[in-house]
Amino acid sequence: MHDKINNIQFKALTRQASNRTYRLIDMTDQSCGGTVIAINIDDHYFLATAAHVIPKDHKYKIVLRNKTYPSPPESFLSHKIDKKADVGLLEIPKEKKHLIDSWVTVSDICTNFDQYKENNIIIVGYPGQYIIQTPKIQIAEKDYLKFQIYNSLCYHSFTLPIGKWPSEGMLSQAVEGRDIFVDFDPDGDMFTSSPNNVDISPANSMQCPELEGMSGGGIWLLESENVSIWKPSVKLIGIQHSVKKDQWIRGTLIKCWLDLAL
Repeated sequence: MHDKINNIQFKALTRQASNRTYRLIDMTDQSCGGTVIAINIDDHYFLATAAHVIPKDHKYKIVLRNKTYPSPPESFLSHKIDKKADVGLLEIPKEKKHLIDSWVTVSDICTNFDQYKENNIIIVGYPGQYIIQTPKIQIAEKDYLKFQIYNSLCYHSFTLPIGKWPSEGMLSQAVEGRDIFVDFDPDGDMFTSSPNNVDISPANSMQCPELEGMSGGGIWLLESENVSIWKPSVKLIGIQHSVKKDQWIRGTLIKCWLDLAL
């Protein structure tokens, strides 16, 4: 963990990232779906994710937290993807913005961090393995309800400097100025997070799940601001889209997503 960020501050920063991260369900193909990040820019409201998470002509819905709405918006103002960079977006109508608890704003985004050194980061997403099916609940003589619980996974690691990027095992060649790589150790610091709680478990007490469903999750930079009163912060620097187990997690820099959105 960052030597200037204590455990309480780390929990608070992780909660900030988790509260802006949601599970996206593909209503057309239940085997698909992934993670999205809620981003507000200039009065536009986006769900940012990986391109492969949101195929065209599919229908989607968002898993909400602490809400009584039976279903989130199922139609979007725009649906854009960049297959080469593997980033995409769904734009939510302004009148539906209240469905989302918390939004990333411009001040929460960082586009100029140093990729030639290791950077302390967390990745937040919703692996499919963490979807829990509850038992049926009887509400009438012949009527039953059943629920699914979606738990997020937070992974604490560091970015790989450009000089240490992998040269093989990728579907496409790495591109400086577009890609970001994170060291991935299945025995590393992983923990679950919910809106009101962060459960930080020792590395050896939590088994690494299969990561399908994490695609589209944010890569967040943990940093401390050099001001008179020290203040830790979490900044969105990338969107995760692929992984090579025991080696690395790959993502796209957030500035590439901004190019698509704006």
